[in-house]
Amino acid sequence: MYNKITLLGNAQDAGRPQLGCNEKCCVDARKNKQLSRMPVSLGLDGDEVGIVEATRCIEAQLSSINNPQISEIWLTHAHLGHIEGLGQFGRESLNSKGVKLRCSDSVAKYVTSHPIWQKLFDRGNLILDTFYSNNVIPIKVPHRAQDFETHSFLFKGNKKNLLFLPDHDNWEQTLDLVGHKSPKEWFSSIDADIILLDGTFWNLDELDGRVQKEVPHPPVVNTLDLIGKRKSGDPRIIFIHLNHTNPLHYSDSKEYRKVQAMGWEIGQEGMEFSL
Repeated sequence: MYNKITLLGNAQDAGRPQLGCNEKCCVDARKNKQLSRMPVSLGLDGDEVGIVEATRCIEAQLSSINNPQISEIWLTHAHLGHIEGLGQFGRESLNSKGVKLRCSDSVAKYVTSHPIWQKLFDRGNLILDTFYSNNVIPIKVPHRAQDFETHSFLFKGNKKNLLFLPDHDNWEQTLDLVGHKSPKEWFSSIDADIILLDGTFWNLDELDGRVQKEVPHPPVVNTLDLIGKRKSGDPRIIFIHLNHTNPLHYSDSKEYRKVQAMGWEIGQEGMEFSL
């Protein structure tokens, strides 16, 4: 069981600033390191020590929690930003022994058949393990499923439960898949007290209208319309996985203030959640 979860990054897969981006968002982040962000990952502390996602910033992320000896890795899916740090467990770096990789069958097939990561399993750096536990419940969600499935995770604790949902295509398909009419109804049905929620894009204008066609995620403005203002008894909803273009990276932006005024939160690296 995990009794503490730490948010180790709050950016979309490529982090912030991004390679090749010369827009204000990335220029600002290059000038001011306080505006740079690492890709989304979670540190898991309890009976075992684990991480969720293996990003390109895995060394810095683990250093931020005193570089623990990792015993297991949980993957939501296998888009590059979520798995490119797996190579750090190989002979060229940590050369780990028997770290458990917990992922869906489709992700396992994708990773173990890829020549870059296949050697990690051949050499015993990583070993496949079951994709569930008594306290970690994978929940399938729709997200560009051409090559593999995507899951969210419900972490169940003695006092609180946390839902980790960094990626999904849209609320219509997700709610249909989980069998509920609204996000809050779904969160209530699984007794989620804390939700770390896909906030990749603020609206559809961020990538010149390409969001829904090429990189589908529910814009934050749409999510806010569905969840409304926070009321007594509502869970904490914290927006994560922010694209480098997202104005929520700026704490003085009108978008940031709107989310706060509605009673919700924007994830910050280092946030800790006791379960």
